[in-house]
Amino acid sequence: MKTLTQKLMTTVAAITLVATPALADMTSQTEAEVNSDGVTIEQNTEADTTVGADATVGADVETGAETTEDENADLMQETEDGASDMVEATGDAASKAWDATKSGAEKLADALATFGDETVTEIVGTKVLSQEGNDIGEIDAIVKAEGEIMAVVGMGGFLGIGEHDVLVPVDQFSIVDEDTVMVQGHTEAELEAMPDVDVSEYTEVEGEMTIEQAINS
Repeated sequence: MKTLTQKLMTTVAAITLVATPALADMTSQTEAEVNSDGVTIEQNTEADTTVGADATVGADVETGAETTEDENADLMQETEDGASDMVEATGDAASKAWDATKSGAEKLADALATFGDETVTEIVGTKVLSQEGNDIGEIDAIVKAEGEIMAVVGMGGFLGIGEHDVLVPVDQFSIVDEDTVMVQGHTEAELEAMPDVDVSEYTEVEGEMTIEQAINS
């Protein structure tokens, strides 16, 4: 009988020991689910942790989206600025090209108004007057110089001796009569102050070419 009693007590003690953690867990769970008023509430630690993680991920995604949006905005601005610079550069280039073309056309028109379709051979020997109307010499040659077609005007001297040769662009002459032209834009004093040139240092335009052909060559 004593042995049976001991076994029963030992068994009860073992059951108590095993059951104690479970009861503790149950107690803890119950306390977590019941508030101070005795009203049962649901609290899920795992769920709360998951929500926190979701919120963190959501914040990261939102931050990433904002960063991407800012980068796209910067890239868009850089693209617009680049396009604007390109348009401006293209516009400037087109404007300069037009100015050059317009200037060239005006020079050709002025030259043709004076010399028409005369050949260089026919132009050489033409008398030249200053804008004051004074006889200052004659055209001795037509040359390519400084990127333009110019006339070499021999000033002063006698029969080519002691002449002061100066370069005058062909568009700066105006016709006086079939044998005489006048220099526009330079006084006689200014022409005399120009450096003396050596015709041999320049490329002379062939005698059978017209001024138009020489300009377009």
